[in-house]
Amino acid sequence: MDIQQFLSWLLASGGSISAASWILERLPWFQAKAADVKEWIFFGFASLISVAAYLTTTYVPTDVLQAIAPYFLLVSGVFITTVVGKMFHKVDK
Repeated sequence: MDIQQFLSWLLASGGSISAASWILERLPWFQAKAADVKEWIFFGFASLISVAAYLTTTYVPTDVLQAIAPYFLLVSGVFITTVVGKMFHKVDK
């Protein structure tokens, strides 16, 4: 997945919701909130992610996105490998 595909994924509601869920579920202060407060924080954060992806695709010049694309691939590759390794570790016990 390249940077353009990633931004398109975030623009879709499923992408922003998945990203917001993954991030917020790891934050202890978020877990300590009441369910109704968590719902509003989640909604706001997922919306913020979608808007940021839209603004990026609309206003960031293509040459800038192309310049940062190699770094995105490096970081996303490490992230994917880490997640897959973690899943393998859980299954392999």
